[in-house]
Amino acid sequence: MFPLLDAPPIDTQRELAAMRAELAEMRAQARDAWLDEARAQEIRTIVRDALADSSPRASFLSADWSSGLASGPDGGVYLRAADGSASMRLVSMSQTRFVAASAYGPTSQGGPVTDTRWGFENKTVLLAISGNIIDPSITYLAAIGYTSQTNRFIVVPGQYRLVYARIRKDLGEGWAVAAGLLNVPWDLESDYIGSSRLTTGDYSIFNYRFGAGKQPGVAIGWTGDWFRAAGGAFNQINSLDLGWDSLRNLSFAVAGRAEVKWGIPWEQIARMSGRPGDASGLVLGLGACMSNGRGQNPQPPDSPLATPSAQGFTTDARVLLGETTVITQYALMRDPVGAPTLGWNQGVNVQASTFLSQSVEAFAEGCWMSDVPVEWIAQAGLNVFLAGERIKLTAKVVVPFGGGNVNGIRRISGGLGIASSDNNASFVSQLQVTF
Repeated sequence: MFPLLDAPPIDTQRELAAMRAELAEMRAQARDAWLDEARAQEIRTIVRDALADSSPRASFLSADWSSGLASGPDGGVYLRAADGSASMRLVSMSQTRFVAASAYGPTSQGGPVTDTRWGFENKTVLLAISGNIIDPSITYLAAIGYTSQTNRFIVVPGQYRLVYARIRKDLGEGWAVAAGLLNVPWDLESDYIGSSRLTTGDYSIFNYRFGAGKQPGVAIGWTGDWFRAAGGAFNQINSLDLGWDSLRNLSFAVAGRAEVKWGIPWEQIARMSGRPGDASGLVLGLGACMSNGRGQNPQPPDSPLATPSAQGFTTDARVLLGETTVITQYALMRDPVGAPTLGWNQGVNVQASTFLSQSVEAFAEGCWMSDVPVEWIAQAGLNVFLAGERIKLTAKVVVPFGGGNVNGIRRISGGLGIASSDNNASFVSQLQVTF
């Protein structure tokens, strides 16, 4: 009965302090529980908003993706979602050529030129990325290009320059809108991206004289079973300028083109010449442009006067007979490139091509333009296709008539390669590879 005497004394103050601390902790927990509930409600709201916003984004992550080599004529590599929500295709085109030019006549420094000049050049490189985003109706295209010489559409040689940058929306029922750096809808070559699908090689002489080129702007188009048309508003036509200000640019510029066809699908004229087994048909086209330029516009050759922006109309006809294609073009344009004086000029172009076999195509072209040093320029040659259409070897001869030299064509830019300005004829052999 004596063990209680050995128990330690009770510390009353310590017990009271412990009870007070426990009570304070219980009160704090109750207060924190209320705050946590408020925070939880706020967090739940944020999470709901984030999930709603991310649901379309998650479709890109959850979609099955595939990649590989494209099977089309241009080749390239692709990456695309199985549900069609997004795709990307990368294509490269390279043109390497050999030029031999027979020169004669006085040079700009005086004295005769009687020798033949020749050499190699890496003429053009084009890198393009295209595809769709969000859904198949929204497509994009961006491309940079390099050229060894200046031309009307790439004004700075020896550098990579932006040559296309556009977004297109398919509105349904044949309607579509596009914005960005576009081909101005004008002549039949407005449909082509770059020069890889031109029959005569790297450029068309007629288009270099009378083409409207590329411009930043907006365009709208409609395509039906047998008729299609496109039109838009742009910066100054015939002067590539990616920016805008009140001094260099214009009050307005508009251009449009319409085509009507018989007997063929629209896809068949996505390239300039036919193929063995193609359907026969006829395509008629009409284009018009009008722009209001300013005093700082580019000058014509041999003239101190400022050139007003291009205006005029063009018409063309394509007769397609399977592997044989005949094209005729006419243009009436104010102050086209190559004219020595300001004024209205006209031109005619006739081109024919036919396949001699499944992979060998022969072509000839003759172009006439009024009031230039070289009124007539003709070219003829062969195209040899390997690996489908991805490798194209072109061999052609270019001969000027009229003024007796090609000073005029070099003034319109592009020229005939490394030839001198006083030139009688040129032989060009070019290898084009797309991949």
